[in-house]
Amino acid sequence: MEITENIKVFFKQDLDSLVAHSGRYKRDLTADRVDSLTTIDKTIATKEIAFAENATWCVGKAIQACSIKSRKILTGVYLLDQLNKTVMKEIGYGQTRYYELKQIAIDEFIDNFAKYQKRIGVELYIKLVK
Repeated sequence: MEITENIKVFFKQDLDSLVAHSGRYKRDLTADRVDSLTTIDKTIATKEIAFAENATWCVGKAIQACSIKSRKILTGVYLLDQLNKTVMKEIGYGQTRYYELKQIAIDEFIDNFAKYQKRIGVELYIKLVK
């Protein structure tokens, strides 16, 4: 079964739920931490927990695979819950260029997320769209 999900809804609503079910924090999904994520024993994990762990791992790996600028934008806005204005200032771009880069980041993320999902065969396929 495939679920089509708007990327902004996914990041702002669904990711919080997935992180909670997985027993992780959004900070755990940052590029420098995602490789050390652990999983619960599959014999005791519910389907929901296993799915949440797989989906959050895909999120972390997808962000990690993005370019440096994209990674900074996605991490700042969606994992660290910073305001766009704050992230824009940190990376040193004006508003117009920042929002262009944010769209590029979202496109990169969508492509990477699909690749990692396919790689591990996430049970319920989430198709992210803009």
